[in-house]
Amino acid sequence: MKSPFLLAACALAPFMAASQMVAFAALAVPSFDPAGFELRETKAFSIAVEPAASLGEKQNLAQGTAPYRLVPGGIVLSSEARKPTAYHARQPRTELSEIRPWRVQDASASLDTTIHIDRFPKRGSVILAELGPDDDNAPVMRILVDGDRIVLHGQINEATANGMTLGTLDSTHSAHIVLQTRPDGLVGTEINGTQSQFHLAPKALAIPVMFRTGAHVVDDIGTTPDQVVVTLTGLSARHGVASSRLRS
Repeated sequence: MKSPFLLAACALAPFMAASQMVAFAALAVPSFDPAGFELRETKAFSIAVEPAASLGEKQNLAQGTAPYRLVPGGIVLSSEARKPTAYHARQPRTELSEIRPWRVQDASASLDTTIHIDRFPKRGSVILAELGPDDDNAPVMRILVDGDRIVLHGQINEATANGMTLGTLDSTHSAHIVLQTRPDGLVGTEINGTQSQFHLAPKALAIPVMFRTGAHVVDDIGTTPDQVVVTLTGLSARHGVASSRLRS
């Protein structure tokens, strides 16, 4: 009989598989590579951080009580989806976040995530991915779900107050999101096959940011107990990569 630790190790093996050698043209096939990421669980008054490499061991120690569950080739994340009522409390979220901040102006980057929404909250908007600072300030870019539309908000020259539509959630409630940034602020996206291109505001280029994706709800959230659950089966962040899909 396989031990629980061995089973977790088997689940973690594809979770940690390297994808640095995959050509950008092959990104249509999601690969899960959490190298350079850590798990962050934000609660109303605390933040817990775990390196991705330790998740298999921590899951066994937690005996199923952790807000994540390893699956072959990915991870399931869950978080509360209700508005904190206390002053200065944070909005709960469980996400995989890059460990080290970087600036858009310093080098090109290629970022991607494949996320499936397993459980929608009764109220609020599910965040699919963000590029933002490591604090409570507003993100430079935020990609969220509005009905079946996938909408971009942030410091974007072309975005209106209602955001910019980048694509649609597929019939299985999944999204494969690819972001490419260039030092001059040009950004390209491909979401479920729909490509878009836009420009970050000049002031956003010098802000230290990190790529994040996971279980996170914002906007018109209720105060009664609720939950959001997502499964990540694709993840990577590559820096210094030429943005082959961007057109000047």
